[in-house]
Amino acid sequence: MLGPAQIEQLKRTNISVDGPKTQERVEALWKAASAEKKQAILDLAGVIAATVYRAYRTGSISIKLAISIAQTLNINPSYLTGEVDGPGEFSDGLLRELLLKHKYNRIVAEAGLKRSYKRHETAEEPADAPTETEVAEPEAKEASQPAPQAPVSAELTIEEIYVLLQRVMIKSKAGIPTAKDQLEQVKLILLS
Repeated sequence: MLGPAQIEQLKRTNISVDGPKTQERVEALWKAASAEKKQAILDLAGVIAATVYRAYRTGSISIKLAISIAQTLNINPSYLTGEVDGPGEFSDGLLRELLLKHKYNRIVAEAGLKRSYKRHETAEEPADAPTETEVAEPEAKEASQPAPQAPVSAELTIEEIYVLLQRVMIKSKAGIPTAKDQLEQVKLILLS
């Protein structure tokens, strides 16, 4: 979440993707909000009520107002700009995405907004799944083929590189042959 000092640094230019959606959503949310919530939005954004009325008359909304409304009413800020259809819930991950999209990297760093991570759920095996003996042959074929290479992104942060390195180390300790080779290659690169 951002405080008033950080929100004050945001521009007042229009970020709406779909004006008509912004109009109807801001109007509906504003009219449904309690007087305390309305005042909290105005105080956080550092604006007057006319700014909100202008947003739902014109369909233009600033990042400053979008974040203030989203934080206070606990909704996805992209819902206000017309980018998503469901109001969802406000989160630091969504806030981070919006700020980075509009080039507010410094504010993301100041606020310490981290990328949100989701756990991958493992699918349960269906009842008619093949037995181990039936699966053994395809696995042998897969083991002889090289593993697919993921595209290398120049935009990895130090934290992301560290997480990737930890994954390779854990796989190597678990005895996965390809991971052992990968870890040796990484060591050679780092020590050369």
